[in-house]
Amino acid sequence: MATPKVTTAALLATNEAFYDAFDSGDAEGMAALWAEEHPVACVHPGAAPIHGRDEVLASWKDILSASTRPAIQCLQPQALLLEGAGLVVCIEALSGGRLIASNMFALEQGVWRMVHHHAGPMNAPMPTTRAGQPLH
Repeated sequence: MATPKVTTAALLATNEAFYDAFDSGDAEGMAALWAEEHPVACVHPGAAPIHGRDEVLASWKDILSASTRPAIQCLQPQALLLEGAGLVVCIEALSGGRLIASNMFALEQGVWRMVHHHAGPMNAPMPTTRAGQPLH
């Protein structure tokens, strides 16, 4: 059995793989990131919640295959580790503006798998440190 990868670095790498699959339109890569053993849900900006792996993956297939799929970049990811779960809060930079996103992951067989994605409008300025420097 593989050693569980429960580090913050592994969680952030899985989050980055999610955005890489999104940005490149890789539906197979996207499907590989979503949990198979845990329930999943997704809330796309301005849309109703989607529940269930098949329905969530169908929504991503539609988004990733669309000719209008936006280029996306994950900025300022901040990870929180919990027992058996992890949360990444980040800013999604798109050509039309910014969204705030929360991505929840759970461990399945020692690997982080996505169980929830929620993105919505962000009207606040970009977060900075107390010294006024942009967060990385």
